[in-house]
Amino acid sequence: MARKSTAEAGTRRNGAGAEAATNPHGEAWGTLTRTHAAIVQRLQEALAAGDFPPLPWYEVLATVAEAPEERRKMGDLAEALVITRGGLTKLVDRLVKAGLLERTFCETDRRVSYATLLPAGRDLLDEMRPLVIAELETAFSAGLSVRQAEDLRETLERVRSSACETG
Repeated sequence: MARKSTAEAGTRRNGAGAEAATNPHGEAWGTLTRTHAAIVQRLQEALAAGDFPPLPWYEVLATVAEAPEERRKMGDLAEALVITRGGLTKLVDRLVKAGLLERTFCETDRRVSYATLLPAGRDLLDEMRPLVIAELETAFSAGLSVRQAEDLRETLERVRSSACETG
């Protein structure tokens, strides 16, 4: 039996393809990826215009800040950010070098390391957060009420959970 070519299977680089017009899930995927890219671009441009570090720095700082004692296990941080451990290590190294985070270790198991927020990291996060929030409000206010945004988050969380379970 011959395998379908990528074009015949209806897939392109973003996973939505020629069949997307007749496939609601493919249409949703394509719209989601394009929306994500547009919002990320908007956030990155706003941060650069404000003379702030790039968006991944904000994401790491915000995720660590949400954790108890403002520290998070490196493995848990990688999972929360959906990034490889190697990619996270390089990113955290840059934040440590900038004096925004420090690496701390578990007292009972030295194999476990944490990213711990430093006061300079908290200060930078506090400066960046209003800009990020304003940009997200602008991006989402175009047609979503607060309730619709909450519904969208719940829907996307169900999709994420389903993808994780079947992956």
